[in-house]
Amino acid sequence: MKSKRIQIITTHMRMFQHISSDVLENIASSSELKILVKGEALFFQGDACTGFYQVISGSIKLMFASPDGREHIAKIVVPGEHFGEAVMFINQPYPLDAFAIEDSELLFLPKQIIDLCMQKHPDFSRVIIANLSAQLHQFANQISALTVQNATQRVIGYLLHNAVLQPDKKNVSFMLPASKQVIASHLNMSPETLSRTFRQLSDAELMHLEGKHVHIPNLDAFTQFPAETCIS
Repeated sequence: MKSKRIQIITTHMRMFQHISSDVLENIASSSELKILVKGEALFFQGDACTGFYQVISGSIKLMFASPDGREHIAKIVVPGEHFGEAVMFINQPYPLDAFAIEDSELLFLPKQIIDLCMQKHPDFSRVIIANLSAQLHQFANQISALTVQNATQRVIGYLLHNAVLQPDKKNVSFMLPASKQVIASHLNMSPETLSRTFRQLSDAELMHLEGKHVHIPNLDAFTQFPAETCIS
């Protein structure tokens, strides 16, 4: 089982790809695989945060409910991504609920082993700091997108975020990690606006969408789609 966890860490956790073997062994020994079925809760707002999670397969939505009961998606976490580190380090409870969008496998890394490795290995501490800095930068970009970008710009940014996780950076295919309704909530738009935006990009032959399967034949052209043609 430990060898499987080591393989998962080296394969799926890019931030740990260059850590030393002894640190890797320590983390793998203390980590835990978790399996969730579609719709199952991982944690709720207010629960104690005792570590962070890496998504191996499936997808997770981090969400909160507004006073009127509407669901708001703060983030859709897909394979290759992780979540929970920032809350873990400030010893605060989770500020959001986490649910499996589909059957999912995750790796849980407890705070105790992360703290121990940071104390013993300065290089590992720098990896963690760099990762938290990257997440802060991504969060700032997300806030900017939701406040100043129009619908099509937000959709393009979201699809590009998923596209960069693929090995081929020119001719990209991937599966949407959630339903249009969930993605629309995450992008702060209606499902109808999301569908219209998908049709606009398809009509421009910048992408092809069949069900949840997205194909972007020319990533450079997709990235350079002019803002003046976008839906507001």
